Amino acid sequence: MILRRAESADFTTILSWLNTEQTFRMWAGPVVRYPATRTSAWADIEASEQNAYALLDAEGQMVAFGQILRREGGVIHLARLVVDPASRGQGVGRALCVALMKEGALAHSLNAFTLKVYESNKPAFHLYQSLGFELNGRVDSGVVAMIKRVVKV
Repeated sequence: MILRRAESADFTTILSWLNTEQTFRMWAGPVVRYPATRTSAWADIEASEQNAYALLDAEGQMVAFGQILRREGGVIHLARLVVDPASRGQGVGRALCVALMKEGALAHSLNAFTLKVYESNKPAFHLYQSLGFELNGRVDSGVVAMIKRVVKV
């Protein structure tokens, strides 16, 4: 799999994966306009070529998307992670997270990775735990914060 910089045109595909308001809200949160267009979604999540990534399969098809948001204190926040429904359960989510963490690790003085997930999203929650993320508190409406501290050698 290959991680590449995302473009606003990718949102035509991403929005097709989020075909109900509920799945869209689980991905984008309450502040992003719905229904969304590729242009409005790109703008509302403040996506850019510096923070948005697409994961491609061996045939060059986009199978996942995520953002890397740099925070103060050497923290990289993984945001808006989504996998093509047809590719779920095949290790794509793991490949996306690993690729995003590798990309994020290029930052200087990295101390931790963070993300948020709906606790009801059991497959994602268990995936993040298997990658070393730990519960770091509850946010609201069933959302939990998770953290993976980076061990410095």
